[in-house]
Amino acid sequence: MKTMAGKPNLRQQQRVPTNLEVTVTHPDGTCITCKTANLSRAGMMVECDSARVQELVPDRLAVAPKDPIQLSIKFSVPVVSVQSVNVEAQCDVVHIRRISRQVFHLGLQFRFFEGNGHDYVDQYVSRLLSKD
Repeated sequence: MKTMAGKPNLRQQQRVPTNLEVTVTHPDGTCITCKTANLSRAGMMVECDSARVQELVPDRLAVAPKDPIQLSIKFSVPVVSVQSVNVEAQCDVVHIRRISRQVFHLGLQFRFFEGNGHDYVDQYVSRLLSKD
């Protein structure tokens, strides 16, 4: 029997599974709270139900590469076991995937961070990757 070797990770930035609470804000002021499915230095996958997706991206289940949906996000990452820091960023929705009847994943790509947000995300992701 021939076994298959694991596929190498060809992504530029490796993802780590996460379950962080994230507040997502549409430019019109619509604000919802979701959970992250994964996080990388370049973006995150956010999981939410169909009603919340409809609030953020009404009538758009496909995202055009040249017409991104821009959102603001806020979330916290632990820098040490007893302290977290807040991260604020602007993102583009790069894809929307339906996982089940009521569950959707929004792929968000970071555009820019407020303050030291990128450094905090980088440190957090590096720490999680080093545990593997």
